[in-house]
Amino acid sequence: MGYRHHTVEDFARDERFRKWVIAPTPEITAFWLKWIAENPDKAAEIGMAKELVLTVSDMYQDNLSDEMLQHEIGEICRLAELQKDTHKHKSIYHLLAEPLWRVAAIFVFVSAVGLWFYKTHNRPDSPVLVSLKSSAVDSVIVQKNATETEMTVFLSDNSVATLSPGSTICYPATFAHGERKVVLTGEAFFDVAKNPDRPFLVYTNETVTKVLGTSFRVKALDQENTVMVLVRTGRVSVYPKTEYETLQKKPDKKVSMIVLDPNQQAVFNRKDNKLLKGMVINRQLLSELSVQKELIFDDMPVYQVFKALQDMYGIVIDYDHDILANCSISAQFNDENLKQRLSAICQAIDAGYEMVNGKVVITSKGCN
Repeated sequence: MGYRHHTVEDFARDERFRKWVIAPTPEITAFWLKWIAENPDKAAEIGMAKELVLTVSDMYQDNLSDEMLQHEIGEICRLAELQKDTHKHKSIYHLLAEPLWRVAAIFVFVSAVGLWFYKTHNRPDSPVLVSLKSSAVDSVIVQKNATETEMTVFLSDNSVATLSPGSTICYPATFAHGERKVVLTGEAFFDVAKNPDRPFLVYTNETVTKVLGTSFRVKALDQENTVMVLVRTGRVSVYPKTEYETLQKKPDKKVSMIVLDPNQQAVFNRKDNKLLKGMVINRQLLSELSVQKELIFDDMPVYQVFKALQDMYGIVIDYDHDILANCSISAQFNDENLKQRLSAICQAIDAGYEMVNGKVVITSKGCN
């Protein structure tokens, strides 16, 4: 109620909104994604309010109370009022449909976000500069998992990244032609949509992982001495980042790299700057989720099946309830990943699915 008239500041101050940004639950995530889908004209304000909350949270990390967050947002609005007083004599501002303080608040906020992003990522050795500049058709998204469970991130090419707690992934909202590039800080499991003509690259501070279409885990935690790449399916090439950058400049130069097949891993030692190959020892790391739950459905209505997947992965599945009202399935899932489970379910009910704007959209003509 009333969200239609919320400003950037109103969203940032709203407790339910901040919980979605900082500590989301499947229910809150489903609410906001549904609201955004129903109010697409507010998406820009939602995005700016979300980044505002994240920026203030990152500035204080774990020491941010609700009162402090409210205070910082208030300070930005106060600065916005100063901007209004400074520029009120300029006639162009009087032509704006929105109140001036909102325009100024957005201006100040964007400046703050830009400064934070510059300080965080614009170092000379930052992989962001190397990896994302040529990959984005429009904007680059920075997604941080501030929860205590895995976060499912859908990429524009139908690839899926399962982000571990405390980890961050940077990726283009829409991949440009050519290589598909993302930047990872922390740990994630990737299920990459196959495309032989468009390699998929995962950059960390020390390594570059290159695939065409496969599933694998990258573990690059700051507090550990090693970076690990573990392959579940397909074939993966792993390079020290400096070697890969050399290869980009001199394609004919021989560089050190490792090719991994299923159940193999590469370990990069940060101290020795060496890359070693071996067999996967901890097979649990080959799972998409840290706790892979068995799912058993016995002639269960498909809406209950989708509800189980939504709760397990923290995602939104959009479908026509009336069309699928008569659909039910029997199935047992063990170690399959999300895309395999979705494919099996859709095949059983003669449906299809695609990933659109951060959610799964099911299309079907119904069941007899």
